[in-house]
Amino acid sequence: MNQVLPHEGHMLLLDDLLEYGPEHVICAVTIRPETLFCDGKGVPAWVGIEYMAQAACAYAGISDAEAGKPPRICLLLGARRYRAETPLFVIGSQLRVVASLTLRDESDLAAFDCEIFSRTPQGERLVARGDIKAFRPKDVGAVLRGERI
Repeated sequence: MNQVLPHEGHMLLLDDLLEYGPEHVICAVTIRPETLFCDGKGVPAWVGIEYMAQAACAYAGISDAEAGKPPRICLLLGARRYRAETPLFVIGSQLRVVASLTLRDESDLAAFDCEIFSRTPQGERLVARGDIKAFRPKDVGAVLRGERI
């Protein structure tokens, strides 16, 4: 994941890039006792928004990796209609995070429909869904300084 995400250490929440295409990316994470935000039983479902955001950032980072460049930072602008079917992603959960591109403009503002599935003995089950908006600025420093870009 380091090739497509600028996150490091514990802030790198996703484990694997499973699949990508022109309009989507699929990533995976397994919930372990040492997973960031784990309270001993699991990870609160609200962290799913960050899993979705990192999947969207991985989508953007693929083009950087293909060009031989390091991945750039993406900023999560907001989430809408986030709904989790469970309060907790329990330890041992194997999650598949799907981010499907719905909008992208020339300034790298993008919107994604996202879903999180949990693998169970009976198959996969949808455990969360939502929409996120993200921005990948060419100069993140300028954005953080409040400069007009």
